[in-house]
Amino acid sequence: MRLLMLRAGSFFCVVLASTLTAFAQTGAPERPAAAVVQPIRAVALGSDEAIRLDGRLDEAVWQRAPVYREFHEIDPVRGRKPDYETRVQVAYGERALYVAVIALDPRPEQIRQPLVRHDLVNRTQDFVVVYIDPVGGRKAAQFFRANAAGSTADGIHTADNDNESFAPDYDFDVVTAPWQHEGERGWVAEFRIPYSSLRYTADPSARWRIQIGRRIPREQFTLVLSTPLARGALSFIDAVQPLEGFKPPQDHAFLNVRPTLTVRRTEDEPAGGPTRRDGEIKPSLDVKWRLRPELVVDATVNPDFSQVELDIPQLSRNTRFALFLSEKRPFFLESGDLLASPTDALYTRSVNDPRWGLRASWRSDRLAGTALLARDKGGGLTLLPGAYGTGAALQPANTTLMSRARSDVGDLTVGAIAIDRRYADGRGENAVLGADGTWSITPNWRIKAQWMGSRTTALADGSGELSASRAETGSKLYASLYGRTERTETGLTIQRTSADFRNDAGFVAQSDVRKIDANQNYEWQRIGPFNKVSVFVNAGRTEALDSGEMVSQYWFPGVYLTAARNTEINFEYDPASKQRTAPGAPVLTERFAHLWAMTTPARWMPLLEGSIDAGDLADVTANRIRPGLRWYLYTRLRPAPRVELEPRVDQLVLRQDGERVYTETAARLLSIVHVAPRQSLRLILQRTSFERRAEPALNILADRSRSSAQSLTYAWRRSAGTVLYVGAGRGAVGLPLQKSRGSEVFLKLQADMDEAREAWRARRAG
Repeated sequence: MRLLMLRAGSFFCVVLASTLTAFAQTGAPERPAAAVVQPIRAVALGSDEAIRLDGRLDEAVWQRAPVYREFHEIDPVRGRKPDYETRVQVAYGERALYVAVIALDPRPEQIRQPLVRHDLVNRTQDFVVVYIDPVGGRKAAQFFRANAAGSTADGIHTADNDNESFAPDYDFDVVTAPWQHEGERGWVAEFRIPYSSLRYTADPSARWRIQIGRRIPREQFTLVLSTPLARGALSFIDAVQPLEGFKPPQDHAFLNVRPTLTVRRTEDEPAGGPTRRDGEIKPSLDVKWRLRPELVVDATVNPDFSQVELDIPQLSRNTRFALFLSEKRPFFLESGDLLASPTDALYTRSVNDPRWGLRASWRSDRLAGTALLARDKGGGLTLLPGAYGTGAALQPANTTLMSRARSDVGDLTVGAIAIDRRYADGRGENAVLGADGTWSITPNWRIKAQWMGSRTTALADGSGELSASRAETGSKLYASLYGRTERTETGLTIQRTSADFRNDAGFVAQSDVRKIDANQNYEWQRIGPFNKVSVFVNAGRTEALDSGEMVSQYWFPGVYLTAARNTEINFEYDPASKQRTAPGAPVLTERFAHLWAMTTPARWMPLLEGSIDAGDLADVTANRIRPGLRWYLYTRLRPAPRVELEPRVDQLVLRQDGERVYTETAARLLSIVHVAPRQSLRLILQRTSFERRAEPALNILADRSRSSAQSLTYAWRRSAGTVLYVGAGRGAVGLPLQKSRGSEVFLKLQADMDEAREAWRARRAG
């Protein structure tokens, strides 16, 4: 550890020099005065009043509601008075919060308002977003987006890691319409956000907070907020403003029942074997029960977690470590931010195919937590981390408990996790206990730390399976320092993971190592044609615990630029990235240049993105450094108002003596036809290929493989709880004469019983 600290720590001391000098001059850091944050005032609906979502804002309550106009430009020039005026009004009733956002625009013909799928409302479109922090602690905020065409997105923003997750889906309604009033032009978004979608406390003195944002994509892609946000703020929701005049709802409880029916017909044609056909009718049930505002209970029985949309293919063969996959399955997304800790200690994708699941989540102003119990059929992989790579064993059926609790006290957050996985048929278990903390020393500096200990009796038996054995214990320690100022960004992370540490319900790709990573960034605004220029240096080193041998080491400088037309450019030069593939193996030293860029060339091409690594790259199987090229190209196209095309190609090529010895390619075309705002027809075509040339001198045999998949799906999304999918898919794996094929036809219908009941009542009343 001493050598590790001397080598990487010396670099970090240099890059921190300017920051430390400033601290020495000013003494201990003091918390600066907070920016003045104006509240937004809400008005109550009368007992005989109702709001009809139509974008007209002609109800009497909107005439009474105060208009909030104090918006601040964040991008491209922070603090400048916005060129586009935005107004907000808030009202509330017994069951929902209503937010009206008027987005004035002197050139409404330039408003970018394409129909897009849910959760794909992004900065290439004109949109508004409402952030709501019902607890008021500025630790997390649920957000609700709508673009000018009425397409929607939602999710949760977590302050501790400043992460915006679109994974959760909440019930809410929004209507958008053109706005033309007394010579003003633009568009309006009228939101209805039910209290049943919000997670809040029953304390009547709790202070709800709100923040409104707006994107205007023109030559410059402008972002404005209803609150001032300091450049050195640690989180985008640091300045969410009080919602005054609002009385939290008194009716807290609700029960939401969502049955699902999946009908599937499959056909498998193994290479050289008989065709197998199978049919399935699979009912399942999801229940959400809120006993009080702080407590939500979720249950699922026999859920269908098959992928409706295929995962994007990845280049995965030339790596020694497991790939992280994002969670998409609804049951695991309730209060998903509560599962977040300084490390990936809770990884719900490790639950492969549950027969049933039960979950309880609690959230108040001081205490929050969640516990999840699932009976998993197994069938996936259990990660077996090591210093030089990630192994895996077949995952048996198991019962898994994941739990996390955290308490917020001022600038300090303390947390704990408890995990227990017990494998069926006496194959052993894995248990993990841990504690963590996050301390915001100042508004600009934050420390995180986590310790975990594990006890494992389910060990690999040499045949690729787990079996009960003598218990092994291990531990993991993580600590990080992160800070932002007006011009700098600084990070330092230290980790130590013992050889026998296992967390089967988390994501642990490496063990028996100590690691240190550091980065320093200096930023300037408005230099020539660039909105932002950042110069940075990153460095890190990983050593095996027992031997002290270097496993990997890197350092590289780079520059990051932003400019008009949503343009971002990142260039790095890696002069000596070192790694070993096994104990005592030769050191592989990569030398390459990395370029990544993204831009919006035109309205018909709202996104063009690509990356290229060129130079000497590692061939992990051959344990050699070879000239290579690793690249990808991705674009979004709008050839017609209701048509989206998203092609993407990834490729890695390695050469020896001017000839290709390794080629891996992954390609995908996603096509969307928007039949209506809530209906779409989706076609996915994807293909992967791999080819390695034989090298007898290195004992490497020739190897080739091909795979392809096609999927056509009709989707109707009435709401987050009522959806219909009808589709068909086909796939193939292997070479032309040894190819296995499979096909599937399916129908999946999920119904929200509350919505069905309300619709029935409306029909009777009509």
